[in-house]
Amino acid sequence: MANYKYRIITPEGRTRMGTVPAGDKNAAIELLKSGGNTVISVQEASGLDRNIKLPSFSKGISHREMSVFCRQFVTLSSSGVSIVRSLEMLEEQSENQMFKDALRDVRISVEKGATLSESMHRQSRVFPPMFTALVGAGEEAGRLEVAFERMAIHYEKSEKMRGVVKKAMVYPIILALVALAVVVIMLTRIVPMYAQMFDQMGTEMPGATKTLVAFSGFFTSFWWILVLVILAIVIAYRSYAATPSGKIRIDRLKLKLPVLGKLNKSTVCAQFSRNLSTLLGSGMPIMRALTITADTLGNELYKQSLKGAEEQVTRGSRLADPIADSGLYPMMIVNMIKVGEETGTVDSMLEKAADYYEEEVTAATEAAAAALEPIIIIVMALIVVGIIAAVFAPMISLYTNIDAL
Repeated sequence: MANYKYRIITPEGRTRMGTVPAGDKNAAIELLKSGGNTVISVQEASGLDRNIKLPSFSKGISHREMSVFCRQFVTLSSSGVSIVRSLEMLEEQSENQMFKDALRDVRISVEKGATLSESMHRQSRVFPPMFTALVGAGEEAGRLEVAFERMAIHYEKSEKMRGVVKKAMVYPIILALVALAVVVIMLTRIVPMYAQMFDQMGTEMPGATKTLVAFSGFFTSFWWILVLVILAIVIAYRSYAATPSGKIRIDRLKLKLPVLGKLNKSTVCAQFSRNLSTLLGSGMPIMRALTITADTLGNELYKQSLKGAEEQVTRGSRLADPIADSGLYPMMIVNMIKVGEETGTVDSMLEKAADYYEEEVTAATEAAAAALEPIIIIVMALIVVGIIAAVFAPMISLYTNIDAL
């Protein structure tokens, strides 16, 4: 299959150039015409004309980029701009190459007659199942703008919560890195220097000092073994966490950790409330909404609880009953769902619950960061004091013997 360089005029009257892969020139022309374009010229591309794709080091699409995209799409659509033209404009202004390529593929697919949700579903690396399902529900109900508006709010809330977590954890992380650097410098520079001095003086070193010097020598010469051990532990952990039983045990442990357990639980409850509220508010049936919400949660215990709730709701049970029976959700969420089911406002009640638990996440994150700071400082102080004590113990012993003479 060869690449063909083309020049066309789009249905909106814009001139576009590029390359397209096709079996022959006629196939390339038919492919270009299928989108309603007027073909000006088509010829086989030379080596210099072909698109050269380098390996991508992009970290993906941020929640902020997605929220901006949704807001801009709503603005363009509300102004009467067609979906194809809106996608084309957003593609041109995007600075993220991965996002630009995905929007181009979505636009081409829509031009060929596919729905917007189907086209986005094919770009799953950019548009998650929740996004495409919400767009599909919006298309069916004729409320596409509402679907994008809700997704914009969803991404804005998620980005805000992530920002709070990152901001709160910056100082503890920097503190931990500084502590690690201090320990490494002392083991690789300070301790060997004093060990050499003690050897020259012929001073008998205490057991603690000998142990420290031996560990320093091992660390200096065989640090790569420690790196390999750490990597092996990380690989073993990730392999175990990938198993069904491992996921459940690790996620259960995360909920029981001191300080961090409350943060993890509040985070999952906020995700559950926000995602389910967003889906139900767009008119999606509750069974489909529960399935998608379960897949978006980061805790296996909560995923299984929602799948069990889905089965019971299918048999005619109210959603609040299996949610309460799971024992995982706070009574506030259970009561909010009960009131919502009685008044037909489950989505709005869950939205209020999401607002509350997002504030809880903020408070829990700040509390966790505040608790970690003194812990790191105390641990660092104990290690440094221990090293200093082991280093100076022979010197104190030497001075004591000199005074005794």
